[in-house]
Amino acid sequence: MKLIVPILLVFALSGLSFAQEKAGEKDTKKETPAPAAQEVTDDANIISDQVYREVTVEDFENVQYTDKNINIRVTKDQKASAAIRDQYPAPIRSSKKYLGIKVHGANGDWATVTPPKELAIADHCQSISVWVYGKNFSGELFVLLKNAEGQVKRFSFGKLNFLGWRKLTVLLPKDFPQEDKYLAQPKNIYIVKFLYNPGRTGRLTESDWDYFYLDDITAKVRKKYVDKQNDAW
Repeated sequence: MKLIVPILLVFALSGLSFAQEKAGEKDTKKETPAPAAQEVTDDANIISDQVYREVTVEDFENVQYTDKNINIRVTKDQKASAAIRDQYPAPIRSSKKYLGIKVHGANGDWATVTPPKELAIADHCQSISVWVYGKNFSGELFVLLKNAEGQVKRFSFGKLNFLGWRKLTVLLPKDFPQEDKYLAQPKNIYIVKFLYNPGRTGRLTESDWDYFYLDDITAKVRKKYVDKQNDAW
């Protein structure tokens, strides 16, 4: 009987130790952090980034804009002015000059900015961007684009009711004709004009001027698809 008691005590202690080890394993499993979730990536976006590249259409560094490049719908005392400036350009590399625009007009008094040189885009264009310095005016900025069929369409960059430099972008719809119908007759699209519609309403006072600034017009483009298959087989 004396021999049985120590043996039972050994088994009891062994069982307790085994239970503690199992509990420790459970605690360890609970404390082990779950693996970090992997970022879900859109394959289409990856392919798009690989195929498309951004090119500069106009950087305003070597071109002159004057009041001849801007006009406004005049019904009474509307006025507009444009000039190249060189203080506080957009926060982009190598930018030293940009275009300043001021408009004295109310809603419906459209101001038109026409580039002094033709702004052509030869490759297939996904989007067009421009850096804009807004000064919290509620006017809206547009761009007029001529497609490969010679039609001119208007696209909005949005309202300029923000302060400071901001990159604004318009996406071109898939039904905007760009592709060459004939390989021997390549077609471009063109930035024809920029339009600004002031947001203010009511009677104008002498101090009612809208100011905004443009810098670095770019396009996101890819090479046009060329059918290389010979169907004469």
